[in-house]
Amino acid sequence: MSHPAPLPVPPVAFRVDRNLRLLNALGVFTMAQPGLAIWVIYLLDFRHLTLAQVGMMEAFYWGVKLLMEVPSGAFADRFGRRATFLVGLAIEGAGVTTFAFASNFTILLASYALWSGGFSFRSGNDQAYIYDALAAGGRESEFSSRAGMFEAMTTAAFTIAGAGGAWLASVTTLQLPMMLGVVPYLAGAICVALMQEPPRVIGARGHLRYLETISTALAALRDNPLVRYALLAQISIGTAMIASILLMQPFLQQQGVSLAWFGALQTPATLAGALAAIGSARAARALGIHRLAVCALGVTVGGLLILATVDHAAAFAGFVAVQLALGFSGPAFSGYVNDRTASNIRATIMSVVPLGTSLTFMLVGPFAGVVGDVSLRLAFGGMALAILIAAGLSLLAWRGAERDAPLSAVS
Repeated sequence: MSHPAPLPVPPVAFRVDRNLRLLNALGVFTMAQPGLAIWVIYLLDFRHLTLAQVGMMEAFYWGVKLLMEVPSGAFADRFGRRATFLVGLAIEGAGVTTFAFASNFTILLASYALWSGGFSFRSGNDQAYIYDALAAGGRESEFSSRAGMFEAMTTAAFTIAGAGGAWLASVTTLQLPMMLGVVPYLAGAICVALMQEPPRVIGARGHLRYLETISTALAALRDNPLVRYALLAQISIGTAMIASILLMQPFLQQQGVSLAWFGALQTPATLAGALAAIGSARAARALGIHRLAVCALGVTVGGLLILATVDHAAAFAGFVAVQLALGFSGPAFSGYVNDRTASNIRATIMSVVPLGTSLTFMLVGPFAGVVGDVSLRLAFGGMALAILIAAGLSLLAWRGAERDAPLSAVS
């Protein structure tokens, strides 16, 4: 007696809003690191490093990320967004745990290799996930707004966790907030387990092979100067972030600020960046992407010059200016690039900004550390000049490429 063939199981519909909420939760958890508001002071006072050594460690961190960024992006395009998140969380969590217990410079470097390598599997992949999720519902036009909200929420998580971590360090030890850093990755893994893989337009040939994904993305960058120069401009302006990452905590210490207030006093800068990220899409529509980029460059350089010329706690306004500029420009830049990038190489292309940022941070980090040991103001001034030149040239090249491009490529 024959049995009827089982009916095929219909695919589960992709739920755009639910998955984006889970991605936001993932971003919030992974950025809720209680030790990030004091990590430089932790290395200086608890591990007894110099600022130059911290700068060398930053160079190593971003050097590893430089090597891993495009391969991890290609991994995401080939094997999926969720698998890439899980791999990144496992490696990054191991790095953070090792960092908290590392007792010498060599082990600290090893922890940085893990931390950086894991982070490279998240950076770029989160932007690609947002775009692919929205594309599944035909809502690509929402990308800049959604990306801005994601950036704002992760920034808020960083701020709140940092304030709590700084207070905790002031009443316990500098090490305890670092030890608690692994907890957010466990929560993030639960979020990824609940997320769906977004459907993607693969093309007639199916998934590209791993190395083919990389070569296709490189060819796209070569053939599309609009995307290439937009990415270079974003990377150049984003280099100012090293001022906040490496030099903000020494600045506060130099101005006599109590450790318990480190997290709270960083709140105006990070909150400014979060609010600006929410308004990025609206600012891009109102000003146009090029005017927005020019304004972002001007505000960034202006903020660094305040820090370079004013020897007073009020110069902290320079950090606020930098965060504002980066918040307004980042999601708008990402939206511009995503709209001009094919789905099967999107994570690889989006990894170019973290890749370039890794390269510039690898070069700027040691400079900032060595010069900062002599004079923080001199370090801020040098960064302002370098960013003005690099970003200015990138913006000019981008504008020229857009004038020469056909209208269909520009719009």
